[in-house]
Amino acid sequence: MIGKIITVHTSKGGMGKSTLTVIMASYLAYVLEKRVAIFDCDPPQHSIVDLREEEEAGLSMLAQAYDHLPDDELLAKGQLYTSANDQAAFERYRFNRQQGIREYYPIHPLPFSALNELDMDLLRADFDFIFLDMGGQFNSGVLRTLAETDVLLVPFTTQQVDVAASIQYVGAIIDYVSRSQLPDYLTIRCFWNKYKFTFARRADALEAYFATLFRNDAVPISFLKTRLNDADAGFDRAKMLTTVSSPVLLRAGRYARRKDDQTAAEWREAQYLKDIVSLINEVNALFPELIKPTA
Repeated sequence: MIGKIITVHTSKGGMGKSTLTVIMASYLAYVLEKRVAIFDCDPPQHSIVDLREEEEAGLSMLAQAYDHLPDDELLAKGQLYTSANDQAAFERYRFNRQQGIREYYPIHPLPFSALNELDMDLLRADFDFIFLDMGGQFNSGVLRTLAETDVLLVPFTTQQVDVAASIQYVGAIIDYVSRSQLPDYLTIRCFWNKYKFTFARRADALEAYFATLFRNDAVPISFLKTRLNDADAGFDRAKMLTTVSSPVLLRAGRYARRKDDQTAAEWREAQYLKDIVSLINEVNALFPELIKPTA
């Protein structure tokens, strides 16, 4: 099988590119057991690399404390944690121990100049899915990467300035295609992120306008059906995990509908995780030879 390159990109920051990259990569790696790699090409912060180091340090400390305990004694230890972050870290450790997950998919920090030097053919041979996180920059390295990309995911949010920026970005991509600087077989899908449910009518109108705006262009562009809601910003850190898959781990993700004892924030988190799986299924459908839809 030939690996696929997925790039979540737009020229504006704060659109959730890195968060979605990590969530998708972790789900594909730990739930669907695919060979996954992320290249963090967003210096100087390299936020995904830093996140992995933070997670591994926490898991290492927990392993030193609890690896010697049998499973029945381990469960009781989790009740000692009162901090939500500490409890989440413990649950990640316990889940990975139960599943026998000891190795994590690779995350490589790259300076922007190295994008031009990546051997894409070799990467496709070694991995099923390759994700590239490039921040909001746009230069020759990004253009070369997009030329190798199988699916480009462009995030939209319900902020008007973000909508304008994303439409402008898609227009620029179309312009590059028309000038043969990008291939006309590039698959482009837009999606709503940080979506507010009260925005539904406006979103529908914008999608219709978008379809009309780019109707006559050579590259077909459309929105994915899944809209990722605006789960509280404080939850982003819980969603963005590189050592375990959020939809599997978090109990909120198992809620199918709003329950009487569930707060609005819990419901948004649950819906977000459910929609992540839906979005991944939509992306998977673009690669029928690689993967089957998930439950």
